[in-house]
Order: sequence, then C-alpha cells, then structure tokens
Amino acid sequence: MQTKNKILVPIDFDEQSIIALKYAEHFAELTNAELEVITVVEESGIFSKLFSTDELAVKINKEIQQKLDEAVLPYKSKININTQIVYGKPYEKILEIASKINPSFIFMGRSEMPKYKKAFVGSNAMHMILESIFPVITINGNNDFELYKKENKEILVPLDFEKETSEQLTSAIELAQVLKSGLRLITIQTSGGKAEEASLLSKLAVYKKFISEKGIICDIEIINKGNAEIADIINNQAIKNKSELIIIMTRQESQILGYFMGSTATDIINKSEIPVLTMKPWDNEEGSKVFSSFYDPLSLYKKK
Repeated sequence: MQTKNKILVPIDFDEQSIIALKYAEHFAELTNAELEVITVVEESGIFSKLFSTDELAVKINKEIQQKLDEAVLPYKSKININTQIVYGKPYEKILEIASKINPSFIFMGRSEMPKYKKAFVGSNAMHMILESIFPVITINGNNDFELYKKENKEILVPLDFEKETSEQLTSAIELAQVLKSGLRLITIQTSGGKAEEASLLSKLAVYKKFISEKGIICDIEIINKGNAEIADIINNQAIKNKSELIIIMTRQESQILGYFMGSTATDIINKSEIPVLTMKPWDNEEGSKVFSSFYDPLSLYKKK
C-alpha cells in the first residue's frame, strides 16, 4: 500500500466511537499499523465565550487529553498509538489530518443515532464517506466483539459488474492477503432467467479462479432478489457467513447527489451489523493512494 501504515480514528467519547476504536485497534494489530486517535472539539460562539481565556483553554484541553488517554489505555501495550486534540468542524478537521498523515483507513463510529434506534449515517460519517480519498470503515452496533474477533474471518464483496468492479476486487484481494481472510463474492440477480444466471455465474467463476490462484480461499454465490431489498440481502449474508468486513464502492456521481449517495449503499451502511468499508473508484492512470495493484481479469475497465 502507498499510504503510511496508519489508521485514523476520530472519537467523541460516545459509545459508538469507543466501539469503533476497539475495531480499529483490532485491524491495526492485524495489519501492524499505528493508530492516530483524534478528538475534534467543535468551536462555537458559546464555546469561545466560555473558554476565551488561556487558563480555561488549558483546563479543558487537559480534561479532554485525560479522557483520550483513558480511552486508548487498554491498547497502549499492543500497538503504537498517537493522540491529538484539534478544534474546528469535525469532518473538516478529520479530512485535514487525513491529508497530512495519509492513513490506510479511517474508522468512523456511526454516531448521532436517535435513541429510538432508527439507524442512519451521522453527518460527520457521511461527509467522510463522500469526501475522503481514503477508505472509510463505518462501525455500527455493540456486538460481542470478542466473538467477532474469533469467528469473523471472511470479507464479503457484493458485485454488480459496473466499471468499478475492478477497483472493488483490487481492494478485496489486497485486504484478504493482509488480513489473511477468505473472500466471498456475491451478486444479486434482479432480472432474467437461467441464461442470465449462467452469465453471472460464468463471470464469478473467472474471478474465483483468479483469486484462488493467489492463494486466497474464495466462495461465490448468486442470490435471486425476489421481493427482498438488496441491502437486506447483503447484510443478512454478512451475518450468516460471519463476515469481518463488507466492501462497497461509492459511485462518482455521489458528489453531485450530496448526502444521497445511492439508496442501496446508504442502506447497507445504515443497517449493517458488520463493519462496512466504502471507497471511491480511482482513476486508472493515477492509481489508488491506498491499493497498489489493479486487477481486471474480465476487462471490465474501459478508458474513456
């Protein structure tokens, strides 16, 4: 990977961000990465009035640093961890720090969730998904983390055979090699009969052969959509097969659509109990800042 071997984790000390820190530490151990843990204090007019003196600013900084130190203490003996406090708009500061340290991944806890548990992506996480050039891994829920570490050893890759399939496959292969995981490629058949199913199976078989030759265990599956929602199918498959990660691509048009990056992708992130890695397609000539290779066994990528 071309990025520095760092994982960036913004925390605001709510439950979800502390859970995200657990997952980030786990992935840092697997990839031998450092953790860069930051807290962004959002300044406002009221904040400025309350903490305008140097003495008060030092006091609040000290209190936040103490909370940061307590949050990372359980992991200090396992990996290298750096902490820092910054002031400003959270997503702007996270993007700014990311551009300086070039992390391999950014872990975001899905905060800002209503108390009545209607899941949605918090605005800071959504900003990061849409604007970050680095892969973002969103964490939702409070599952049995020790059981997850022990049992979840497979990366789920839902494919729709768009142009970005090649980038998605590249990231999946390299992550599988680093994490020593298997891959499960699934595609959801939304129309057509046996002929369409045979065509999809043929494509998946080519990918499976290609991946298996790299020493990675790979399973493939075609699922008929029926009346189910695509996001529900994917998330149910992740739970059923004990996936450790779901990899999805955000389309280039997401920037135009703002927060509405596509209902299926949004629903996957919103509903998933498994960490979801989202990434943008990259330019074939410039390459990716994170992944070093470009796999295209089906010649799906065509230059304009």
